[in-house]
Amino acid sequence: MKNAIATTALVLVAALGATSSFAADSSPRARLNNTDTSSYFAKSAPSVFSRSEVKAELTAAVKTGNLPAMGEKSLVAEPSVTSTVTRAAVKADYLQAQKAGTLPPMGDRG
Repeated sequence: MKNAIATTALVLVAALGATSSFAADSSPRARLNNTDTSSYFAKSAPSVFSRSEVKAELTAAVKTGNLPAMGEKSLVAEPSVTSTVTRAAVKADYLQAQKAGTLPPMGDRG
């Protein structure tokens, strides 16, 4: 019994002694992923537009209904194209394909 306790204590002391010897190795190092050294972060550049110019352009786009679509990065949006097929014609085509069993498989966009 005494031998087991002494062995456990010796192992704990050795482990604690070994971990404290690595403390000198934990000095701060230069980080690789910071804004100065990483190419992931874009360098900030001054804008060529003032805040008032951007607000004025946005206000004009809201008034004319020419707001950018989701995901676009510019207020220069292409005008929407009107369809040549009516909603009723599309629905009739769908119902005909459904009856004939020629609907495309789920997820097929072709």
